[in-house]
Amino acid sequence: MRRLSITASVLVSLLSSAMSAIVRFMGPSWDGAVRKYRPELHYMRGPGPKWREKHLLGRVSAGGR
Repeated sequence: MRRLSITASVLVSLLSSAMSAIVRFMGPSWDGAVRKYRPELHYMRGPGPKWREKHLLGRVSAGGR
């Protein structure tokens, strides 16, 4: 009887870990084809290096006159 309970416990543990792995793997695809736009995922923190290079060079040359 004790051996059966240990075997059942191990089996439940393995099934639980397998299910959690499947849910973790499938998690991103639960949304399906319809995804909502989430602006916080596309938020930019300001101008990039190309913008700074273009605009700061103009400011430095204008200030040097």
